Amino acid sequence: MSTETERLPPMTHYVVGLFRPVPGRPILPDDEAARIQEGHLAHLRRLRESGESITSGPLEPDTEIRGIVIFCTSTIERARELAADDPAIVSGRLLLDLYTWFAPVGLRIRADEPSPTDLDFQSD
Repeated sequence: MSTETERLPPMTHYVVGLFRPVPGRPILPDDEAARIQEGHLAHLRRLRESGESITSGPLEPDTEIRGIVIFCTSTIERARELAADDPAIVSGRLLLDLYTWFAPVGLRIRADEPSPTDLDFQSD
């Protein structure tokens, strides 16, 4: 008889980052905030395209934690290095709290296949 632990797929460590606003950050002019946001999104896209992250995105509703990124690394130090050039962090707009996460080896998001929630948004 096998145990639940024996039925698990091979596991490894990843790093999960949770973005939150810097307390007391000033309100910026719309054009400056948009420039920083565009840079932030471009940075996250580069991480995905390079294979350094699995996925990232905002959390809803608008709460203290604004977004998430899952890094393809097992060390918080490497995740810090990868996040160091994010314009939203560099500009002091966002903080990134990092946590080690134990999950199945080879975890990936396939953007070319709809997820169950994508199907909810399709219209007839």
